[in-house]
Amino acid sequence: MYYSIENNKDEHKDEQQIFEEEALESIAKRRAVIKDSWDFYRMICSLLRDRRKYSEVFRKLQLDPVYPYLHSMTGLNDPGDAGYVNTDKEVIQKDFDRYQQMTRTQVAEDLNKQAEAALPSLVEICKALAGSLGMEEVGIGPIKETQSALKKAEKKYDGDLLKITDFCRALLVVKDLPSLLALLELARDSFGPLIRRVKLSSLKSDHSPLPGGFRHCIINVELKGHICEIQVHLWPMWLVCGVDGFRHYRHCVEYNTDSFENAFDALEGLDRKTMAELIVMAEEAVAETPLESLEWFQEKFILDYFAEIGLFMKHGIYVWAEITLRTLVRLRTESPDVGPNHHETFLLYTYLEQVLRTIGDHKEAQEIQSRIKNHELRLESEKADAEKSMWEMVMAAPTEAIDMIMDPNKKEREEEERRRKEVKASKKQWRTIRKERFSFLDASSNNSVSESPTSSAVSLGGIGSVTTAGFGRGEEKKVDADV
Repeated sequence: MYYSIENNKDEHKDEQQIFEEEALESIAKRRAVIKDSWDFYRMICSLLRDRRKYSEVFRKLQLDPVYPYLHSMTGLNDPGDAGYVNTDKEVIQKDFDRYQQMTRTQVAEDLNKQAEAALPSLVEICKALAGSLGMEEVGIGPIKETQSALKKAEKKYDGDLLKITDFCRALLVVKDLPSLLALLELARDSFGPLIRRVKLSSLKSDHSPLPGGFRHCIINVELKGHICEIQVHLWPMWLVCGVDGFRHYRHCVEYNTDSFENAFDALEGLDRKTMAELIVMAEEAVAETPLESLEWFQEKFILDYFAEIGLFMKHGIYVWAEITLRTLVRLRTESPDVGPNHHETFLLYTYLEQVLRTIGDHKEAQEIQSRIKNHELRLESEKADAEKSMWEMVMAAPTEAIDMIMDPNKKEREEEERRRKEVKASKKQWRTIRKERFSFLDASSNNSVSESPTSSAVSLGGIGSVTTAGFGRGEEKKVDADV
């Protein structure tokens, strides 16, 4: 009997231990799920923050006097201009007869070998352009791997490997819009017959940006029978994410972040228990830096607290949402890189207004709303001032002023005439800048080499020559993603 009782106790103990272990395992799994959910939500906040930064940079780029001229330009075989989608891409790799007997993997490997053969020529072209224009950064390669090409073809081109034109790739980062115009002109005059596509559409205000807000120019050239890609980035755009911009683009495509404007919308549909668990996880993330100790330069924790604001608002903890928002507004205002009139500061004001109205503080909410409206009017005024300066240049010629009032009752004609005059004034600005900063383009357009001792004609591996003015001004970096 004694043995039987002891045996039953041991069995009961084993069952209790198993139950506790299972409970602990369940808790650990739940915590891991909540941690992954917090990381994902925080990433969405980060992606949308950077998208807003890209939008703000592009807004300022449109104020550049030469932008209307760039906007008026038509690319070469640009799917954006023609209204095509990816599957109708016109510029493709050569379809050799031997491909009919190859598997898709073998075709990808063959294209990879072609890219390796073309790479030295692409390097020479990039060196020549960088030497003439003084790039902010230059990046070469690496050659796209076979498996990566197969995945891209399946995802973007219905499996057609020939539509992949970035097996051999490079990036150039130019200082500003005039530098981009100079690069396009230098490329046309130096190796124009090799150019197969110039894609400018994403830089135009009436076209959508890439997923995530990025905008750039793409030049495709055919070297040794293989289509290569040169991505041309504008320095202000590049500064937002740098090389990580490629990862930003991939994530925005993968998670379709352009489908919603507000990062807090990612929390829709979560039950209160999950929301509470996410708040606990957020508190752990910021534990080492309490709100009262937060400094304006601690971007990681500022993003953490911003994400937590969304949780507070969705969970109905408006007091803590208000406290956190006021702190972040103060920090953004103090930041020398942001300031009181920055778009991020006013985004925080927008959320603060919502919170104040919810808790019944309508007076201060109205004051903040007025501040937001004044900010919007200030942005509109900037745009109007930029257009006004264009018009002053246009109206300087009396005969052109007469032309402008010939048909005042036809709005469409007036708008068309306004755009034409704007482009003309912008082109005039470009010519002035061109003469001051890029006078060497005149020598290049005449296929002649400058007599300056610092200039040289660089052989591009049997594909012609480019007039340059010194090398070594660009830092080489790796291009490790697809755009």
